[in-house]
Amino acid sequence: MDRQLLEDSLALVDVPDDGLTVRFYDILFDRYPSVRPMFQRDIKVQASMLRTAIVSVVDNLDDATWLTANLGALGRRHAEMGVTAPMYDAVGECMIAAMADIGGSAWKPEMSVAWQHALAAVSELMLTAYPPVSD
Repeated sequence: MDRQLLEDSLALVDVPDDGLTVRFYDILFDRYPSVRPMFQRDIKVQASMLRTAIVSVVDNLDDATWLTANLGALGRRHAEMGVTAPMYDAVGECMIAAMADIGGSAWKPEMSVAWQHALAAVSELMLTAYPPVSD
């Protein structure tokens, strides 16, 4: 992963008041309205937590132990909430759309590619921690 590109592109779109993650939820609920009931009505707290998680992941890209432990724990919590594997693809799609929207003409295709790879890796670590499906 291109850490510098991820850091630079996040700095470009990490607007005040959790604007990136608030915009992400707007896009997510517009494109995937069926997930809306999984969230509280006021999304600001969730948006703040998501922003913290994104920044923490980028800050710890070189720490596989931290990533595995923290994203595994987050994955287990998401499994308990009923989040399914296909929802992770929707999240990645909508996060990159929010980033591109906020970044405007400064957002470059290589930024989207870098985030696609990063979010896929995050999803994989989270999904690996899901409990096995029983037959």
